Amino acid sequence: MTQALAHDFASVLTGDLVASRRHGAEALDEAMQVLDRASRDIGEDLDTKPVFQRHRGDGWQLVLPMGQYGLRAALRIQAALAAAGSLATRIGIGVGLAHIPDDGNLAAASGAAFHMAGDVLAGLARGTHLALPPIPGALGDALGALMLFVDREAQGWNRTQGQALFEALRIQTLTQEEIAQKVGVTRQAVQSRLSGTALDALQETLRVYESRIDTIRDAL
Repeated sequence: MTQALAHDFASVLTGDLVASRRHGAEALDEAMQVLDRASRDIGEDLDTKPVFQRHRGDGWQLVLPMGQYGLRAALRIQAALAAAGSLATRIGIGVGLAHIPDDGNLAAASGAAFHMAGDVLAGLARGTHLALPPIPGALGDALGALMLFVDREAQGWNRTQGQALFEALRIQTLTQEEIAQKVGVTRQAVQSRLSGTALDALQETLRVYESRIDTIRDAL
């Protein structure tokens, strides 16, 4: 099979929607639409072409050619779902080689990033919605502790916080005034919404992860 896309260091997000059976097909479809829209917005923000695909009912995958931005994409996806009042999702993040077939069918994709993301998702502890692959050494210990905090924070976002965070976590940094214009509220409202989200800690976690991605790549 000819491989149209071969990325040496991609980021793969493999997810499934939480408690989807209890909410029915309509809620499931709405959540998938939110994921699709968010994935396209993430691609525009990063100036890259993501590949998003639903699979196995309540499962989904997102591939980003740029391995360093997987965690940022995952947090923006969770913010988008919170903003829509939609189903939550669990997400396993993998990085590494990714081969995508000509037709873009991720069910036939291959590579270490896909295996890693699937393993991380399968290994999520009960009540955990987001995790990185295990990273050896002191950096992995630090990121592991940060991820416990980040995951708990993300699970607590309400709709208005999700709306603001989806914009605030862009790589193309927006001012609070610009976020207010996009969301359709005042700058004071944006400031209030973000004040309870630990945004500074989230941004610092992203800075550490993205700036140390070469070290992470070598360790995996």
